[in-house]
Amino acid sequence: MPLKLEDLKAWQEARKLCQEIYNITSDYPKSEEYNLKKHSRESSRGTASNIAEGFGRYFFKESLRFYGISKGCLHEVKSDLYISFDNQYISEEILQNLIIQCDLVEAKTNGLISNVVNKMNSIA
Repeated sequence: MPLKLEDLKAWQEARKLCQEIYNITSDYPKSEEYNLKKHSRESSRGTASNIAEGFGRYFFKESLRFYGISKGCLHEVKSDLYISFDNQYISEEILQNLIIQCDLVEAKTNGLISNVVNKMNSIA
């Protein structure tokens, strides 16, 4: 049976991260509605969505491009988490738990990238 998007650990973990970002940002102040809250949600969604898009691409180089974009979005999420902590919107415990989740998503995404690179090298 072929691998499906829903089978990808990187995507599964990115979905969990996205849900957590939505949960914590629901308590952000109204002044952050179109700033930090919106950006955090978009970046976390972009992390999962770009993994999905990379998985759905036919050519290896296209997959790599979207996995790379996903990692960029992930680092935006991380930065927003630190900014949220600095502004006392989240506790240090929440920050640390979400940073651990970010690191897990990154490790799983790096695995996808390595897999694609290995496939590219095996046909070169």
